Amino acid sequence: MAEARPGAAAGIWDRYAAYVSAPPEIVVEWCDPRSTARGWLVVNRLRGGAAGGGTRMRAGLGREEVQFLAKIMELKFSISGPAIGGAKSGIDFDPDDPRKQEVLRRWFTAIRPYLESCYSTAGDLNVDEVREVIPACRALGLEHPQQGMARGHLGLRGEALSRRLEAVRLGLGRPVPPELGVSGLDQKVADMVTGFSVATAGLRLFERQGRSLEGVRVVLEGFGRVGGAAALYLARWGARIVAIADIESALVSEEGLDTEEVEDLLRRRRGTRLPASALPVDRAASRARAAEIPADLCVCAAASGTLTEEALDRLEARGVRAIVCGANHPFASAEPGDTAVMRSADRRFAIVADFIANLGTAHAFACQVERDEPAAAVEIFDSIEMTVCSALDEAIVRAGRADRGLLAAAIEGALDRLAEAGEEK
Repeated sequence: MAEARPGAAAGIWDRYAAYVSAPPEIVVEWCDPRSTARGWLVVNRLRGGAAGGGTRMRAGLGREEVQFLAKIMELKFSISGPAIGGAKSGIDFDPDDPRKQEVLRRWFTAIRPYLESCYSTAGDLNVDEVREVIPACRALGLEHPQQGMARGHLGLRGEALSRRLEAVRLGLGRPVPPELGVSGLDQKVADMVTGFSVATAGLRLFERQGRSLEGVRVVLEGFGRVGGAAALYLARWGARIVAIADIESALVSEEGLDTEEVEDLLRRRRGTRLPASALPVDRAASRARAAEIPADLCVCAAASGTLTEEALDRLEARGVRAIVCGANHPFASAEPGDTAVMRSADRRFAIVADFIANLGTAHAFACQVERDEPAAAVEIFDSIEMTVCSALDEAIVRAGRADRGLLAAAIEGALDRLAEAGEEK
């Protein structure tokens, strides 16, 4: 393959730093009157009359993280569609607190004017779209969390708005076909599409490198909606899952989990966590082994900022040469615009950017929101596959190779799309 373009890459990182450091158009800050929870809605811009981005919750979350993720959402929409601006909701609160649902309801009540008119949301870290976001919005009298996009971007009102939102609800809320899910589990399209896009990114990357997924050793961060589904599809396509780490424990398999074993874990999963019965007694030793077991591919599907320079060193020492970013911005940074870890990773690994790998939910909405009839599940999954493959192929062409420089190339492509529309900010 052709050599990468170090001079061009340096310019891309400067351009990216300027983009993520620019102030957003709208910031709403909220303090919950009944708990210690704080929340932020950040709208980078109302592009095409609307903006979109999921709702996340974690203890210690701050405005800067939410603002950064709103920027990344805009890059994602430039690839996945629809042509709207990036936004994000974030709540600083412990998701294991029994008051979680009350906090979510009060948060959505506070930002209801935006949800009604111009902001669409979904699930994200520690917040489930089907079981938490949709019911909370309906309790407020909103027809669907995508109402803001349907009104602000598409201009729909009255009966036309209701028909469209009902189609979105049915299309993304229908069960996945048996070949795309796990027997015995109630899995909706919205539950599986992002994990599918993450796994598809890994499959396509190896294809473009002239390799198969057969026997590829995968380490996985996170076993929630994204990580669990990604593990399922990767295993079905021939990969072996050698380690899974969730927020509190880790599971190691020297030979690698096969499809049946991954399916069994998903049936017994505790929310976003591994089943207790599958975990060793010495969990500290298991986590240590999970951090050193030899592997080929790392899938980051947990929290943001987990990949430090030291973590990259450990991955490289284990034999990992490719990283698929299922989590939003898994790279650690000292401040907004700090790209040191990202640049280091891009020089050492083949990286599929988050706004390509985890575009499943965004593209599923793009598939459905323009039509009044619910889209078939297979149609949505097929369209996600084509979109991920096309975006990754473009990054590889821009980089001139498939083993390094893909992150900078993907960023360049997304920023070029925004610039062509006169909206890079």
